[in-house]
Amino acid sequence: MNAPSRDAVKEWLGRRSLRRIAIRLVAVVAVLALLAGVGFYAYFGVFAHHAPADVQESVRANEAVDVREAYGGYVVSDADPGRERLGLVFYPGGRVAPDAYLPTAAQVAERANVTVVVPKMRANLAVFSQGRADAVVGGEPQVDRWVVGGHSLGGAMACRYAAANGDAADGLLLVGSYCDRPVEETPTLAVLGTRDAVLDRDQFAANRENLPADHTVSRIDGMNHSQAGWYTGQRGGQPARIATAEAHRRLATAVTDWLCRDLDHCRNGTAR
Repeated sequence: MNAPSRDAVKEWLGRRSLRRIAIRLVAVVAVLALLAGVGFYAYFGVFAHHAPADVQESVRANEAVDVREAYGGYVVSDADPGRERLGLVFYPGGRVAPDAYLPTAAQVAERANVTVVVPKMRANLAVFSQGRADAVVGGEPQVDRWVVGGHSLGGAMACRYAAANGDAADGLLLVGSYCDRPVEETPTLAVLGTRDAVLDRDQFAANRENLPADHTVSRIDGMNHSQAGWYTGQRGGQPARIATAEAHRRLATAVTDWLCRDLDHCRNGTAR
């Protein structure tokens, strides 16, 4: 049997080296992808914006509302509900945990007599959980009508849900957000803080035609982007000119007045 030629040996060694390089490159890419995935999860999941612990506890201690954990987030309802039950599914903003909206939810639940559900979004990004409202609507049979809404990215995704599920959405609430899909014949309220530097106002103006012709815009003087909830450290945000508790009071008033007027949801004929 003839021994392999020198050229054949070199060719074989070359192919073996290429295979080793390819294997190493694949391993490096896999490690980098893993690190990127871990970093993504840590940034959006582990290091999401939360309400301070004492603020969360003050909501749970409020006897005017009932708070329970569900849907990975919270259900907040008036402790003295009326006969007709109206619900609000509120999608959190990007990289914001559901507990950050507990104070706002309590204000709206108590003043508007509404069951407010703030579910957890996958990776704290509503773009991955646009249909999250389905589980809530199916899981709260005591609620007669539903408003879908959200803050920032959550509002945009709630709008997409309302556009695709008109029969399930009796109203749409946007806080520091805008619609990139047309929504027809759905009562809509858009709440904007005058100190909101995160919302792209040019995009809001450009997409305003996607809202029903009779939609309502409510501007809250001095309120910034994060005061839709109770958290700090939002990238691109700017300081508010009113206290967060006052921002929540004004937000709850705007929502309550809108529900009373456009959805005919009033207690004893008037909004609270």
